[in-house]
Amino acid sequence: MPLYFFHLSFGDRTVPDDEGVELPNRSAAREEALAVIRDLSNPEVAGNPRRWASWFLQVADEGGEFLRMPIGHPALEVVTSDGQQPQAESSEMKPVPLAATVATRQGRRSAALVQQMSAVRKQTEQLLQRNQQLRHELSTVCLVSESIRVRASRLVSLARLAGSPADDVYRIANKPPRRSPPHLVVLPGG
Repeated sequence: MPLYFFHLSFGDRTVPDDEGVELPNRSAAREEALAVIRDLSNPEVAGNPRRWASWFLQVADEGGEFLRMPIGHPALEVVTSDGQQPQAESSEMKPVPLAATVATRQGRRSAALVQQMSAVRKQTEQLLQRNQQLRHELSTVCLVSESIRVRASRLVSLARLAGSPADDVYRIANKPPRRSPPHLVVLPGG
């Protein structure tokens, strides 16, 4: 039996299916793709189905990709080989009987994939929230350091305006310390 691969893609990113599934033909692969999309769109299995908006399920065989279906969109546009008008077909309109689909055999695999993708999305959300917190903290530190710089500049200006004693104090404070000359010790007999 031919081997079919079910890749997930979002923009330029692709989550490849390295194992593949043996199916009798492309029609069975299409039915499996519809079952996977139903699983990913099911809120009980995948959580928030809107998270899958703009994701696609790509089905490929050894000849390459032959089917690309959006996840999170209810309709799929099908163009027939005889050139008839495209029609919108909903995966919810004609449910595939469980006995006829490979999804029952591959359900665990697609559920594991859904859980893995959900975990990656949660981790990404947590990282984005932490990034936002760190950016806020950095912004606060920058504002505080700018305030300190302005205050220090005002203090130096006020010290200079106060007159020569402050200038002397300022110069003395910023002058490098003077080293004392080395002491000579004369030892007897030398």
